[in-house]
Amino acid sequence: MKYAINAILALAIIAMFMVSPVAAATSQGLEWGIHTGDRFDFTLRSSETGLNEQIYLNITSMPATAIPDPLTSWGSIPDPDVGAYWANGTSMGLYILVFLGLLSTGGKIAVPVGNFSLLTNLLAPELIGEDFINDASVWGVELVHELNSTHEGHIRVTYSKSDGFLAEYILTMVVSATDEVVQELSARRNNLGGGIGIDQLVQLAKDNALYIGAAVVVLVILGVVCKRR
Repeated sequence: MKYAINAILALAIIAMFMVSPVAAATSQGLEWGIHTGDRFDFTLRSSETGLNEQIYLNITSMPATAIPDPLTSWGSIPDPDVGAYWANGTSMGLYILVFLGLLSTGGKIAVPVGNFSLLTNLLAPELIGEDFINDASVWGVELVHELNSTHEGHIRVTYSKSDGFLAEYILTMVVSATDEVVQELSARRNNLGGGIGIDQLVQLAKDNALYIGAAVVVLVILGVVCKRR
């Protein structure tokens, strides 16, 4: 029982520490999951040219302005400054234009975390023909545009739910009738994983810290009662 009580007390202490990050979030639960200096590694591929290169994006500075509270429009989300480099540290230069398609899906390289339902509601009016993606690990959108009578262009952009930074950026040309991919240009984040990992569990805990704290208090009380008995 002694070990059980110690474990419960440890959880209570952890829960109290986890409440503090929530105070930094907006009243709508939004906060940045990225910080200056963060680096994100990607694999850049093109089926047409055979391009297969490692690149990385890093946060050179966070926005000077805070996230508006309340946030009422997608365009009001401030943008961090991001650098783009080849694996050897050389700037991508004009090759950064491969990410120009982001302008079609809202123009963000990173979004705040904590309230993806709100982000969906804010982005939806900005787009036409969108299909939102929302699973355990990523949130984002896919657009479909008719290129001609036989082919469609697809743009898929997703963000990691744990940190809000770009997870996938995929441009494809497909045959309309069969969905066969004819060409694809993609930048996929390395080691992103799937399902609920540690980062997602931590974020989930932060988002629900008050509930966790209340539950732990109940456990502590029950533990004390059990110990007395």
